[in-house]
Amino acid sequence: MAKKKSTKKGNNSVNKETGKSMKQKVQLIAASGNDKASRIVGTIFIGLGVLLVAFGVYSFIQFRSDPVFEETFVTPSLEYVTELTNGSEVMVKGEALDYDSIAIFVNDEKIDEVKVVDGIFEYTYEVEDEGEFAISVAGLKGFPIRKISVRSVEFVAIVDKSAPSSEEVELVYGGETNRDSFRMTGNVEPNSTVEIKRGVEVYTSLADGEGYFEILDIVLDAGKNVFSISVTDSAGNMTTLDEKVRVEYSVDGSVNGNAVADQYTEDSGRAVAGTGDTIPQAAGELDIRLARTLMLVFGLAAIFVFSGSSVYAFSKRE
Repeated sequence: MAKKKSTKKGNNSVNKETGKSMKQKVQLIAASGNDKASRIVGTIFIGLGVLLVAFGVYSFIQFRSDPVFEETFVTPSLEYVTELTNGSEVMVKGEALDYDSIAIFVNDEKIDEVKVVDGIFEYTYEVEDEGEFAISVAGLKGFPIRKISVRSVEFVAIVDKSAPSSEEVELVYGGETNRDSFRMTGNVEPNSTVEIKRGVEVYTSLADGEGYFEILDIVLDAGKNVFSISVTDSAGNMTTLDEKVRVEYSVDGSVNGNAVADQYTEDSGRAVAGTGDTIPQAAGELDIRLARTLMLVFGLAAIFVFSGSSVYAFSKRE
């Protein structure tokens, strides 16, 4: 009996070990199947990642490459370009409906792109040198292959940083007068603004396309009057002349005029500086000329009288 009990226990032990072994085998088989599935899924995701990267690289290359011209696209509207400035910025504005961005062209060369926001674009072009800049725009859209529209009409921006030359300024006015105001004319850079100033008193005149200007009724105080002159061109560059305008006002002066010598051309019939003074500009100069004329007359009269008396006396002796 004792031997039988021992045999039963031994069988139970073998069965337990066999069961554990089978369970482990099933777990190993299941684990092996899960690993294969994970590897397959991982391989798929890796492949998709490689495809996405490749597509991204392709899209980037296509997007950065020159856009394809599409003549059926509507040309964007270039509405404003700074026409004239003495600064370093040229503003560009316009409308571009249904476009992602705008290509900016300066002198037929593409220099940059700007995003379109709600159908409107704005761009600031930075310039370093003076000159004329022809600006146009074209619309861009599409991904990854971009297409570009026909370019707009050109607007010309002029950058002028040079102040007017003082050597080219010509002023015509008189140095003395017996009136309480005077007039000044002259020639400067075309379309410039001439300013004559004394204290808080300022007089301005806009020169025409040929550079001629005229300022009337410049008020004088009794005695000597000194004014400063500045010239500002149409771009905003200003030159202040070293030369001062000096006019003396004397109520008892002998010049009955407005202290200006007028010269007129046959074509325009207006006063022009630098054509030669034919009228005395100041009382002092007129007095000198009168004195010289009187001295000449009296001298001739004296010679005539002396000659006549000498002839008469000689004839009496005979």
